[in-house]
Amino acid sequence: MRDTSRPVPFARASRAVFDLALEGMVWSRRSLLMAVLLGLPIVFAIVYRVVLAAHIPPRVTPFDLYGAVVVFYYLRNVLPLAALFYASALIADEVEGKTLTYLLTRPVRREAILAGKFAAYVATTLSLALPAVVVTFFILLTSRGRVGLGGAVPDLLRDLGVLALALLAYGALFTLLGVLLKRPVIPGLLFLFVWELIANLPGYLPRFTLTAYLRSLVRHRPAEEGISEIFGQVLPAALCLEVLAGAIIVCLAAAAWIFSTREYVMDQ
Repeated sequence: MRDTSRPVPFARASRAVFDLALEGMVWSRRSLLMAVLLGLPIVFAIVYRVVLAAHIPPRVTPFDLYGAVVVFYYLRNVLPLAALFYASALIADEVEGKTLTYLLTRPVRREAILAGKFAAYVATTLSLALPAVVVTFFILLTSRGRVGLGGAVPDLLRDLGVLALALLAYGALFTLLGVLLKRPVIPGLLFLFVWELIANLPGYLPRFTLTAYLRSLVRHRPAEEGISEIFGQVLPAALCLEVLAGAIIVCLAAAAWIFSTREYVMDQ
């Protein structure tokens, strides 16, 4: 008979929490909404291929459109929103629903609970986002034939890596926010659509945003006047990877420490 006074091993506990959290995330209204938002570029790509391709000037290539979708739709807006609405709720939803007690009374380390839930968030968002990007890429880039498709695939693979890194970075930050605050959504929205805008400013300030580092990792650089200025500051790739990895580690470590030491009192 297992000694119930000892906590379940970390890996086994994390896997159990992961399985439980993943089922709840996949079959939720939040996932339905995110699936619609993440899949909208596929609809745009189909409309472009069927209707718009013949009317858009030849200088605007399908690869240009794909790059704009990646940078301005996914990387800047929808993926950070997905991270906010999923990751900030990992603990906050349990507290609001008064179900956290059922987890905390089990012989499971709190760090394992957070790790399992964060892994479920990553699995859910990656499975929703990355296939949508791949489908959009192939629909757009085959609209005028397959010429150049093979040469663009490395950019697709790089983009998928950057988008996955964005989900990890924003997810770690909003997990910390969800542990710190009872209602983290409004502060998270202010961070995304107020603070992160300084990534578009000249000087040193953009280095205090996640957007500047993530955007520097993609190769899409629009040439149009007024848009190209946004990409005026491109940071070294090695620096971007170091800063983003550090941010992920620090945010998750801080969230785990706060969650493991905080006393939670459920309102009756």
